[in-house]
Amino acid sequence: MMGKVGWWGKGLVILSTLGCSSSGIKSPGNGGTGGNAGSGGTTGTGGAFVDDGGAADVAPFTDGETCGVQKFGLATVPPDLLIVLDKSGSMTDTPDGMMCDSGSCGPMSKWAEITAAINQVVAATEASIRWGVEFFPDDESCAVESVPAAPIADNNGAAIAAAIAATGPEGGTPTRAAVMSGSAYLTALHDPNPKYILVATDGFPNCMEGAISDLASDADGTIAAIADSAASGIPVFVVGIGTFAESTATLTAMAVAGGEPQAADPRYYQVSSTNDLVNVLGTIGGMIGSCSFVLASAPPDLGNVSVVADGINVPKDTTHTNGWDYGTGQMSVQLYGQWCDQSKAGSLKDIEAVFGCPGIVIP
Repeated sequence: MMGKVGWWGKGLVILSTLGCSSSGIKSPGNGGTGGNAGSGGTTGTGGAFVDDGGAADVAPFTDGETCGVQKFGLATVPPDLLIVLDKSGSMTDTPDGMMCDSGSCGPMSKWAEITAAINQVVAATEASIRWGVEFFPDDESCAVESVPAAPIADNNGAAIAAAIAATGPEGGTPTRAAVMSGSAYLTALHDPNPKYILVATDGFPNCMEGAISDLASDADGTIAAIADSAASGIPVFVVGIGTFAESTATLTAMAVAGGEPQAADPRYYQVSSTNDLVNVLGTIGGMIGSCSFVLASAPPDLGNVSVVADGINVPKDTTHTNGWDYGTGQMSVQLYGQWCDQSKAGSLKDIEAVFGCPGIVIP
């Protein structure tokens, strides 16, 4: 194995040639800061390399089974976060459910409180999170467009504020269709950034496809759509806006299906004011922002990858409790639990990914 160490972004990048024949593989040993490359010797600043066995080592690029040059490095990337925002007619009421005589409660309405928080947080964090917003419905009934009102982009505060200013509450609550549309949109984005949906809604999902009435509940269909999104690698956070006891079970099931519920009840994020949502958006932004890392290239074997933090193997954890897992498209890595906490605190200095060759398991 020949190695070269360099810096790329915020993470360490290791360019390394892996010999992957059945005759043996060379792997990193301990220590080493220089010297001449030789059998078991040192190579640059990459440390000592030792032979793990086999009759002979394979020279780089000399046979068809070498993996070639790989980038084993992690650098933080801003996540893509699409807000899927309920603008049904009931968003004109106050968070406690009061209906105003004029048909709209103005600055006291749920719509005014929530959109003020979104504008405030997006403006403050647009450099570290790639925001977008999708409204539902897009008409006076149950329609949902396939493209968000403000697509995901860098520094997107002005575009989102303009989209909010150009619309207002009306129609039903087609949450299922909105989640499906948002998930499909994010899946089609060709970037390595981790992707998330945040559903903010004040009521039960309705507008069930094929139902006689637009008021027919579509709770089961919405929960299934959220679960499908999470299973595809796009987790869904659920925010309940001024919700009441009768909607708790549905919102809880939605939050659990999305893969990012709160640990304590209620499992969804409940908000009733601008300040509430500002705090929730700050919490979610902190969860997804500094614990996401892009892979410079796709691993040759997805099941044969290690993530190493300051020389310690981070356990892979698909439950997202304490370890690492792939992000969307297996082109990013997300840390969870104590590893994420340490990353956000800055106590982890070097976070690396090690790609093993197909058929040769790395330690």
